[in-house]
This record gives sequence, C-alpha cells and structure tokens, in this order.
Amino acid sequence: MKKALLVLSLVLGIFSSISAQTAANIDQALKFKNDNFDFGKISFGQPATYTIEFTNISKDTLALVNARPGCGCTTPNFKPNEKIAPGKIGRVQITFNGSAMGSFTRATALEFSNGFVKQTQFAGEGVAITNAPAAPIINSPNKQ
Repeated sequence: MKKALLVLSLVLGIFSSISAQTAANIDQALKFKNDNFDFGKISFGQPATYTIEFTNISKDTLALVNARPGCGCTTPNFKPNEKIAPGKIGRVQITFNGSAMGSFTRATALEFSNGFVKQTQFAGEGVAITNAPAAPIINSPNKQ
C-alpha cells in the first residue's frame, strides 16, 4: 500500500511539474494581445466580436491547433493548424452571442502545437436595448 501511494505521489508530481513548465513555456513562445478582453456594456441579444492576437516570439514555428470555447454562446473563428513562423502574428476572432443580461465572464482555451494551452477570457455587461423602436399601436374600430 505504501508503495502504491509513493508511485501515485511521484506520478502526480511529474504531471504537476509538466503543467507548470507548459505555462512558463507558452509565455516564452507567444506574446498575447486581448487575451483578457472587456467588452464593457453590450446590448442584450446582440452578438459582439473581438480578436485575440498572438506573436510567435520563439525560434520555432508554432500552430494554433484548436480553440475550445467554454460554452455554446461563444464561437471562435480561426484557421486550424495554420503555421505561425517566428516573429509572425496569428489571430483568433471570438464572437459572443450576447445571451447574457447583467455581468458575464466567458473563457476560451487556445491549444497550440508543442502542447501549449492558453486560457483566455472576456467579460462585459449585457444591458437592455434602449433605442428599440416603439411597438405599433393598433386601433380597433369602435362598435356602435
């Protein structure tokens, strides 16, 4: 039993160090812009879009393999497996469907080659549309 716990502890320790190493390595390989974006106030029900940019600051060519949104209300738009050479910029367009009333925060995980993963997020506040046209008034004829 003690051997099993020792082996389990070693395995967990190795995975923890690999995870920490990956987080450190991504910051040495890619520089991000808009990875923590604030929409401010947006109209409830109206889609809102922003773009995450990342620059390859490493010596190796990297690729964005996948973009996994945290919910169905978020849609990433990108070219899977597009090569990003050293010094070049890659982009992911993120669209939120505007389905939140009040404060919201959503996340998207960007998965790169070499096992890099970057957690991104956006926030904002869904507000009622105030400039909507008034509903038409329908007059019914008076019965006499």
